[in-house]
Amino acid sequence: MSKSSETVLPYRLLDAGEEQKLELVGPYKVIRQAAQAFWPKMGEPHPWRDAIDGIHIRTNKGGGYWDYKNKPPAEWTISWQNFLFRAKLTDFGHIGLFPEQGHTNLDWITEQANDPEMEVINLFGYTGGSSLAAARGGARVTHLDAAKGVVTWARENFELNNLADHPTRWIVDDATKFLEREVRRGRRYHGFILDPPTYGRGAKNQIWRIEKDLIPLLELIKQLADPLHFILLSCHTPGYTEWCLRNILHQVFDLPLTQIEGGEMTVPMESSECVLPSGTYARWSKQ
Repeated sequence: MSKSSETVLPYRLLDAGEEQKLELVGPYKVIRQAAQAFWPKMGEPHPWRDAIDGIHIRTNKGGGYWDYKNKPPAEWTISWQNFLFRAKLTDFGHIGLFPEQGHTNLDWITEQANDPEMEVINLFGYTGGSSLAAARGGARVTHLDAAKGVVTWARENFELNNLADHPTRWIVDDATKFLEREVRRGRRYHGFILDPPTYGRGAKNQIWRIEKDLIPLLELIKQLADPLHFILLSCHTPGYTEWCLRNILHQVFDLPLTQIEGGEMTVPMESSECVLPSGTYARWSKQ
């Protein structure tokens, strides 16, 4: 429950098409890019024509800006999958949560992280949706991201969900460098969650490229797993299909391929029976 008296409305995906998605982020209606929405938008009459609070415009340099019709506040609280999140509209077109993770993976994480003695690490943790799910399961959580601002944002989300006192380590660091130090320290983890970017920069300006750096990172995870209880690898990079991710986990961790689940992460659309595909995942559990 929120500690605030504000009215909390849910996240909703109203429609998607023509490489865009129409969302209600609590009370505010926005349009963002949707790279895999190649189908037509809904016909008339249609909510795309209704009052829109903001449209995200992507620039050639990789970021972007918002074209506001009715500018929302700097931040507000929304609900999604039985959690509360602090929402903000960022220049990169983010809103503060990845709805596809909530629909596909958060309940699964909570089910796996059901032991208070379990150590779970969430790499590239962003604003903490997966960390919240692991904490709700009862496990001890390490939340890591290279951006100090989003780690602070994740801590705020823990406070919103009355989990501020849950045993959690908050780490601002480059994922690879941190895991290398953890190996030298002899630390051990039992659950691993990672949604690596295609390209990124670490806390000390280290360059991350998924095609070069993902496998070495997973090799470090293998050294830290004692024993491995679960691993969830998700991805939004074109070409990294379900079977690509399943094969990677199979090869690196010597896991039986038949025991590795995988699929597309999706978000249901209110306008039709369709769903919006938004990346892929592969996961394995000892249970």
